[in-house]
Amino acid sequence: MEHRIILINFPDREVEAVANAGYTVELGYIGKMSEDKKDCSFYAPHPLYEYDVLFYNSDIPEELTDYEFPDSTNLLKDEGALNALHSLRVPPYVRVSFIGCNVGAEDLVFGGLPFIKLEDADANVSSLIEPWRATFSIPELHEVLTRFKSRVDEVGQFYFSEKDLYPLYNISVFNTRSGKQVAGYGTSYGDSQTKLHYVVLPQVVDRHRAIIEILKCLENIHPELFPDIVKRDWLDTDEFLLPEEKAIDEDIREKMKETDIFIERKKRERKELATENGFVRNLLTSREDHDLPLELRLSGVVKKAFEMLGFKVIDIDQQIKSAIKKEDFWVIDGDFLAITEVTGTVNKNPKVKEFNDVFARLATIYKRKGELVLPSSANVSGLLVLNYDIDNHPSKCRGFIRAATNTSSKLRWSKALGCCLPENCTRSSWQLERAYLQRSRPGRS
Repeated sequence: MEHRIILINFPDREVEAVANAGYTVELGYIGKMSEDKKDCSFYAPHPLYEYDVLFYNSDIPEELTDYEFPDSTNLLKDEGALNALHSLRVPPYVRVSFIGCNVGAEDLVFGGLPFIKLEDADANVSSLIEPWRATFSIPELHEVLTRFKSRVDEVGQFYFSEKDLYPLYNISVFNTRSGKQVAGYGTSYGDSQTKLHYVVLPQVVDRHRAIIEILKCLENIHPELFPDIVKRDWLDTDEFLLPEEKAIDEDIREKMKETDIFIERKKRERKELATENGFVRNLLTSREDHDLPLELRLSGVVKKAFEMLGFKVIDIDQQIKSAIKKEDFWVIDGDFLAITEVTGTVNKNPKVKEFNDVFARLATIYKRKGELVLPSSANVSGLLVLNYDIDNHPSKCRGFIRAATNTSSKLRWSKALGCCLPENCTRSSWQLERAYLQRSRPGRS
């Protein structure tokens, strides 16, 4: 059986050079997607799933046009070709893409990698770095691709994935200094072997040489793709392994199985924790949007946080439905009772009006005894939970808090609770705050 390679969107001279290197290659074509995303010219001499290796070039040569391929069809209506491009479960087994030119698709589906997203690169990228080589890399291939860094012609696009690709592992070969991926490849591990599935590269000088170097490497790491090219790598097969070598391979397989089980379990645990504790992160960005359910509003998220810390929280705003705006909560701890107002804003410097509103509640609470029944011996204070400048990192949003705590309101900033607390907060409340800080110390503070 002869190996089969398709080169999509490559000039004739490059196709000929690869063929002269001893490979069976054929030329294919995928044009640019129409503006309405309904049409894209496509030609391949045979169904795509009959090829072992696919090379795709987004920089379509001028000599290749729809007129050069009168038998071209609409790729978006070719079910067989789309199935081959959308699934790694069918051939082509290895897919190599040279990116850099926008062809109307937001992902790399034309290169058989729909899970790889593309974005325009910054202008004049000239400095590329080699990141730490990750687990499940293929050393021989990595060395080959690393050498291409000095031959990069232009960086026109970056690539990324919006989701976890497991069981695929994306290995970066070189990135920008800001961490944008420019070149890399994807592997999986199974049957004590790391398998290559795809390669993504920028446009390089002497592209045909790069293709030949990659194919030479593939002959060594995946000889099954080239059954007609005779090699003596049979000496490295399991048939000629010593018992000690086979035992090590078996240990590796067992350890990988344990690792896969561990990873899956930890991912489930992390997902459950993220769902359960999502309100903690929501404290930083939520607003008091009355179109949202109560539990998703800022007040609902804050209420849950205080209850988690051991405070008793009474939702006065929901109990009293008069036309006059009342406070959101009573936050209670022993004889400590805080008239609590919760508000959120994108403003970088909200006015001290929020504090004045809280103290106005304090001044009028005794006038509303018909509606509000205070607990006996309650030590009433004011508490403002202010979520402001929510589009920026919290560490950059302290100017207002410092200004507020310098007023005569006798408030202090609580790093643990993310709000201002009255100075007369009870001893138990202070203990709750310190306990929360200790609890959060191992993670992000």
